[in-house]
Amino acid sequence: MDQIKETEILARAKALLAGGSVGDPALQKNAIVLNPLPVTEPGGGLHSWWVPITVADKLVAFFQYQRNGVFMRFSTFQRQPGNYENCPQAKLWLDTDTIQKIAAARIRSGETLQQPHLGFDQSPDRLAWIVPATDANGNQRNIYVTSGYAYDGS
Repeated sequence: MDQIKETEILARAKALLAGGSVGDPALQKNAIVLNPLPVTEPGGGLHSWWVPITVADKLVAFFQYQRNGVFMRFSTFQRQPGNYENCPQAKLWLDTDTIQKIAAARIRSGETLQQPHLGFDQSPDRLAWIVPATDANGNQRNIYVTSGYAYDGS
């Protein structure tokens, strides 16, 4: 499966939203499609591309594309068209410093946190930031962070 460039994924996402086949009219008008982020497989390779969509300081929706550029899904956090009130704060999904601070709530004595990367918990439809925690002996475990909540990996 060939991998396509991030710029092509971004162009596809913008065109799909602008074309009106996803989202409501207010979202199509007000949203900003941000740069794609790589979603890693458990082994570290590229699984897919996640394309966040924001309005003001809210993450309102996202696209996900396979690494070869094939569309996987569009998902929105909106409960009603044109209403972004219950959508998560964008920083809870997009700011790695915020994500690392959230993960720190799950740290154990003697562990240090590594750099977060976007992945998934067991299934690609369960996107989460993965923050590796390493103890003094070099043992590593994953802390998962999603929408402001941290939990231990299984």
